[in-house]
Amino acid sequence: MPRSTNITEMQAKLARYNERTQEAAATLSKLEKSRNALKAKIDTEEHKVRTHNLCQVGGLAYKYFGDDLLPDEFKELLDFVFSINEVQDFINSEKEKRFLRDNPPVVLDVPKRLDGTEPVIPETVSNEKNSDSKFKESA
Repeated sequence: MPRSTNITEMQAKLARYNERTQEAAATLSKLEKSRNALKAKIDTEEHKVRTHNLCQVGGLAYKYFGDDLLPDEFKELLDFVFSINEVQDFINSEKEKRFLRDNPPVVLDVPKRLDGTEPVIPETVSNEKNSDSKFKESA
């Protein structure tokens, strides 16, 4: 005979679920506040670093061009300097060096053959060429 369900038991169980839901909501609220506070702290630190970098760059501009330099004059100087081909080549090579420094090349693991030797890519390419020529001959 199946057990009869008691309404009072179900109501008590529902009350426990409601209580657990409220506790979980309170915990979630605390976590969201902590998360937002940490995000704000990270943003503040990133802003400080950016401001420091800007001040250093501005200091170098003053050092080399004088502290009476207006922003428009500085822009004109930079436009002129960067219009020189040798300067553009130098800047591009420096950007490439920084990119390679910050993004190391990816090395893929190549599985070894059963005989213990590593496959060579040109062999694969030459095999494809041979199969292409065989296909053309049969057509």
